[in-house]
Amino acid sequence: MEVVGETFPPPQINQMLSQLCIYSILAIVVMMFVGENIFKNIDVPLGVRACKMLKDNFTGTMILVFVLNMAAQNLIATGAFEIMIDGNLVFSKIQTGKLPTIELLNDLIKQHGAESAAM
Repeated sequence: MEVVGETFPPPQINQMLSQLCIYSILAIVVMMFVGENIFKNIDVPLGVRACKMLKDNFTGTMILVFVLNMAAQNLIATGAFEIMIDGNLVFSKIQTGKLPTIELLNDLIKQHGAESAAM
């Protein structure tokens, strides 16, 4: 018997939205630390004010960064736990909405002719 762990891919739109959240975090951090100088040099007063606002409201900015990070992680979390024996799906957390018990795992393994290791 072979045990293989794999990542269940999230939908493409979730992956794209997650990346957008991460890029937003990077933009916020860059704006906080060097954005004011960049916007001054290219003469964009609105950008300078936005950077000052991010710096002045540091707590709010950090909350925004943490919320964006949580959103990015939740968008790509599928919650998948699939058990396949000989290429056949025998258990799916996505379909059942719960994780299997040890007893269920032992029964599945025995039904497919393998020795149970957990007891």
